[in-house]
Amino acid sequence: MKKNLILSLFALVALCLGQQAKAQVSTAPVTVNIDLQAAVLSIALDASPTVNFVYGTAAEYTASKTVAKPGHLTVISNKPYEIAVSADGLFTSSNSTNTTNLPALGIVGINIDPATLHGGSPTPVTALTQVDQVLVSGAVAEINAAYNVNYTITNPSSLISLPLEVYTTTVTYTATQL
Repeated sequence: MKKNLILSLFALVALCLGQQAKAQVSTAPVTVNIDLQAAVLSIALDASPTVNFVYGTAAEYTASKTVAKPGHLTVISNKPYEIAVSADGLFTSSNSTNTTNLPALGIVGINIDPATLHGGSPTPVTALTQVDQVLVSGAVAEINAAYNVNYTITNPSSLISLPLEVYTTTVTYTATQL
């Protein structure tokens, strides 16, 4: 009887393992499209974009001075791009009667911190002009590419003879997709 019981259990197990459930399968393909129709490009300045060079002592007129602006520019682009810079006009004086005794635009140089090139190649602008000059070329497509910008006056000696006023110009950055 023990033998029959073991044989019956063995047969039952074999019967259970031999029966596989056959599920019915049906498929339906779906097309998913990603339609990138527009070029995306924007450039923005940080919350405090003003650059101030302050000369308060005689020693400051003899040495190079740099104003570093971390995260100064942010670019969003879905294609490779370049960044150019130019001045909108010559320096003007805070004293409206002084229209001739002004600093030259070229006294200011601008460069991008090499740590923030985002795949691009730097070209420091050693003398600011009213014509676009490329600062970074071949930067890769990226979202929120932040650039650290350094403004430099390497030789401030020409400032010593100017009236004690505030001199202002507007600098414009242009991002162009390649």
